[in-house]
Amino acid sequence: MEIRALEGVLRALDKEKPQSKSGGFVEELKNFINWVNEEQEKAEGIKEAVLRGEDIPLHQMVIEFEKANVALNLLIQVRNKLVEAFQELNRMQV
Repeated sequence: MEIRALEGVLRALDKEKPQSKSGGFVEELKNFINWVNEEQEKAEGIKEAVLRGEDIPLHQMVIEFEKANVALNLLIQVRNKLVEAFQELNRMQV
């Protein structure tokens, strides 16, 4: 489970320059998306190792899958909240 659909978002975020030295919201969002992608890749790596027949403990595999699942669900919820906030801003009368 890779996050290929978010590659365009990451490229768009790379084009924007953060206004403060601390990075701000855009930098934190990019870090969060990259972390979720890393968790997904780790789970995929564990799956591939199990399919190759490597000796991976069952509990480690389950833990990595659940971490990846929780990270992806968190990303989806953050995305939903951002969409809701954007829609609310669009409904505001100027």
